[in-house]
Amino acid sequence: MQEAIYEGKNITLSVLLDGKREIRELKKSSAKGAFSCPYCNETLILKSGNNRIQHFSHRHSESCELSIESERYHKQVERESKQHSVIKNFIYDELKMQQKLKKELEVEYGYLAKGAEKWSFYPDIIVKNIDKEIAITVLTNVTQNRDGKLASQIIKRNTYFNEKGLIPIWFIENTEQSLDLDRHVIHLWEAELNLAMKTPEDLMWETLLNEITCDQSLFELFDYHHQNTPDSYKVRSLYYIQSKEDSIQFSVRRFIEDGQKSPFRAFALNEGYEISLSTALLTTQTLQLSDPQIEMQLRDSFLQAVQQKEKEHMAKQKEIEDASSTELLNKRHDSSKRRDSSKNSLTKSHFRTAILEYIKACSARLINTDDVTEYLVANGASNERYNTRRYKIYPDVCACLDQLAVENIIELSSKGGQRNRTYAVKKYKTHNTLVS
Repeated sequence: MQEAIYEGKNITLSVLLDGKREIRELKKSSAKGAFSCPYCNETLILKSGNNRIQHFSHRHSESCELSIESERYHKQVERESKQHSVIKNFIYDELKMQQKLKKELEVEYGYLAKGAEKWSFYPDIIVKNIDKEIAITVLTNVTQNRDGKLASQIIKRNTYFNEKGLIPIWFIENTEQSLDLDRHVIHLWEAELNLAMKTPEDLMWETLLNEITCDQSLFELFDYHHQNTPDSYKVRSLYYIQSKEDSIQFSVRRFIEDGQKSPFRAFALNEGYEISLSTALLTTQTLQLSDPQIEMQLRDSFLQAVQQKEKEHMAKQKEIEDASSTELLNKRHDSSKRRDSSKNSLTKSHFRTAILEYIKACSARLINTDDVTEYLVANGASNERYNTRRYKIYPDVCACLDQLAVENIIELSSKGGQRNRTYAVKKYKTHNTLVS
């Protein structure tokens, strides 16, 4: 085991070694009975050798049950950074202070509270509040190489805690946070996504978001690069934690889920906010983990942002519509000017060139003779008509189109006799030439 009672205090072997005491000096103290088991008070001896790292061992018997469970827990958290124990102990001390004020509150390290039951996994701290038990775990030292394995471990541990009737709550070391608020994106490890929680505040956000009505989705409205557009918005939260000299601060991050595949990301609802340890751990039936007043302000601010985005979107749409309307009027005006200034200037000999220009400018794959005729008249061809109201140039247009069909530029699609003819365009505009 790695911990012992030394000079009246619970201390780990790593702390003793970090204090510049050499292993041989510690062995001398051990031989004189300086160390005892925190769980059964039996004398411990310090061992070191080539096969195992230095450790404490019971002098006269096998390890007691709680020391075995302590070893299980410490093996579970050996992947964590040194900050893990600092943060864990800060949280533990704060909750212990609240325990003194609230008789219904019970706070203990996870392996001490449940060691007698020999659990497979232990949270860092267990808080019992009336009829509910909360499993608090601090996560540090996430890396790309470890993320996949850690993500599956978190799922197992969360499932295990739920089966044991506990409410899992995770705190993540602040160094893992990656937020780009300008693009409303929070980048996540898979492990972070798996331990994100849904709290009462998240449910209030969900209700608000799903009652918003606008032409676009929220993702599109805020120009968020999304994997898919959900039928309904699902909000979850992450709680980042950092130690600041002699205090601990929490950062609350709420987001809308967006896909479940790598790279993992989500829509960040706001820049979040920091709350003190005492506020975050204010216990009623469960941990508060938020500031209700700040949450209300953030929801109001988000609604105002949505309304502003909608105004900007509507203004942009109107600008586009006005521009399109102006362009159409200008085209009609130009066409009218051409008819007035160049009436009958487009002769039969120029029909082929004009029709090819029409095909280049046309985005449709089908053209019909009436439309082509109207185009030629608008561009200066004779506007004389038969009594049937059909333009007199219509036969010439048909002849020109038939010639283009022979040249394999267009293909007769349907022939309406005295009515209209339809052609399929086989060659399209590329720069200044027609190509297949």
